[in-house]
Amino acid sequence: MTTDESLGFLALLKNDLRDAMRARNAAEITTLRGLIAAVDNAQAVPVGDRHETYVFHAFGDGAVEVPRKALGRAELLRLVETEIRSRSDAADDYRRLGRDDKARDLSQEVEILSRYGVPLASG
Repeated sequence: MTTDESLGFLALLKNDLRDAMRARNAAEITTLRGLIAAVDNAQAVPVGDRHETYVFHAFGDGAVEVPRKALGRAELLRLVETEIRSRSDAADDYRRLGRDDKARDLSQEVEILSRYGVPLASG
């Protein structure tokens, strides 16, 4: 069984996001929000054929709550690496098209994301 490493990882990301917001670091804010969203998406449980048309439920109705998927260190590392790879590829595309400003922004995001991949890889 996979231990849910994502809870601690999300807490770290949200703490760093708060610090970035206080420092008004736009690049870090954007990158961290994207990474938090990627983790949230990875935790989503597929609905499959159980999807129904919208039915109104009272707020807090436990019948509609579904436990999130537990993500281990390996899944989180893979997720961060995927985010890094997609931004690196996009930066290369922008450089090829002569948009060095966009490529620089994405390269800065890669640097920020790399800080979160290293602790996951080292265990």
